[in-house]
Amino acid sequence: MTVISVVLGRTFHYVDEILPFSFGGTDLPIDDIAAVCLLVYFGVSTLVDASSSDSLKSEDEQKEAELAVSEFSGSGAGILSAANTIISTFALVFVAEWGDKSFFSTIALAAASSPLGVIAGALAGHGVATLIAVLGGSLLGTFLSEKVHKFSKSLQLVLICIS
Repeated sequence: MTVISVVLGRTFHYVDEILPFSFGGTDLPIDDIAAVCLLVYFGVSTLVDASSSDSLKSEDEQKEAELAVSEFSGSGAGILSAANTIISTFALVFVAEWGDKSFFSTIALAAASSPLGVIAGALAGHGVATLIAVLGGSLLGTFLSEKVHKFSKSLQLVLICIS
């Protein structure tokens, strides 16, 4: 998913180089401007989502996720069961991430930055986030609300835009 989004972002960057946009005799970096606008939009929209008290939507999403995980759970032991769990988890995460804010944010960053740096940073970020989710998700879920989680995500996107 990360590599796909970086390829899309770099394609957007190369199109900007091939067909430059000029305003008043000055070339404008449309890919950089679009990247900043996209990240600002995601930061603000996540802040708006976090400030709304739609706990019913969060509960529905949690039940949907639990149902999807229970459908993909492997039963038994051995290599076949482990392979089934790995393939099912990959499919679940791939489909969940497709078109997500992180997908479009990676496209925006890849359009404006080094593709290898974006791939390394995105893979490290996804790896750490997945590790935290796997090891401590259920424990943290009992102490932190969905609202706190959304505020922290939106703050992160806004800080990325500022930097």
